[in-house]
Amino acid sequence: MFEYQAEKDYGEYDSADRTLDLTLKRIKDHCQQEALYFTLYGRLEVQEWLLKDSVRNKAYREAIICNESFKNKTVLEVGCGMGLFSMFAAKADAERVLAVDAASITDFAERIVQDNGYADVVTVMRGKVEDIELPADIHKVDIIICDWMGPFCHSYCLFSENMLDSLVFARDKWMVAGGHIFPDSAQLYLAAIKGRDQDLGFWNDLHGFDLSAIRRRCESKAVVEHVTGDQVMSKVCLIKSLDLYSVPRNAANFQSFYELKVTRNGWVHALVAYFDVGFSWSPQGISFSTSPCAPWTHWNQTVFYLETPLFVKAGESIKGMFSMKPSEESIFDLTFDIFVDFEGRENAVTSQQSFVLSNPLTLGEI
Repeated sequence: MFEYQAEKDYGEYDSADRTLDLTLKRIKDHCQQEALYFTLYGRLEVQEWLLKDSVRNKAYREAIICNESFKNKTVLEVGCGMGLFSMFAAKADAERVLAVDAASITDFAERIVQDNGYADVVTVMRGKVEDIELPADIHKVDIIICDWMGPFCHSYCLFSENMLDSLVFARDKWMVAGGHIFPDSAQLYLAAIKGRDQDLGFWNDLHGFDLSAIRRRCESKAVVEHVTGDQVMSKVCLIKSLDLYSVPRNAANFQSFYELKVTRNGWVHALVAYFDVGFSWSPQGISFSTSPCAPWTHWNQTVFYLETPLFVKAGESIKGMFSMKPSEESIFDLTFDIFVDFEGRENAVTSQQSFVLSNPLTLGEI
């Protein structure tokens, strides 16, 4: 009896040790991913890509400049990049602006702020917003600015890159009651589109070898592409709405039923997700959309290719469930389960597919 108990205890400790090892490895991997992310985010070509998005920058400019809400206020920008939005706030007569970023781009931001004569208003701070402390004379901020919608190029779907959690952290720790967030609302939509079939068949027979394991890996990837309005085959469906004043951390973990009303005959090869954001405290109610029918933005759209394309006719419906959650492997990735239930006049399909939306910085990814 004693020997049996000893073996049982040993097994429990062994299991606990393995769990601890896996946890420590995951923490180490996440730290490496984070370090690489901020290293590459500090590269000038990345910042140039963001600054060339005229839709994004025009919306922030119009929401901030000439906005009386900023006059004599203390402003915090989370993820300031080169400091453009912080200078917008300074130009709108903010009293103090704290521009925070964990990437080395803060070296350029500080120089740019000085070159443009805003050094007496804008203070550039290097570090993660979760780790920094505000200057001793500032205890709270009146306004938070943040481009939290998956700011890096190539990986989005609104929640990618974990920036929303950083904004929520700053909101809960430092924003005064009744303070404002720019932007402060967002909606995630789903639609059906026609498009190319993924050309993955060559993995099945490459010089006589079966590489279908790679095909299965590629089929599970959500992709970021530029989708045009003429590809849309259905009405859109709202699958998630966010109020930034009340949204909790981990908001990227949700599921939503959807119904897509088909608007024309043809093939549906994929579902597409896109988002809109709004600045409710801007004078003109500024907003912008990443819809396929709207002007181009660097976010493009997120596409989920179906294993079985659907032949649809106008008036039919594609129904199902859309489920999203953060990846366990990477702090910047998202995973999805998409259920499709379609019963058309000429064919019927019921399927379930899992996808990963990977940031290009994810270590070890194909």
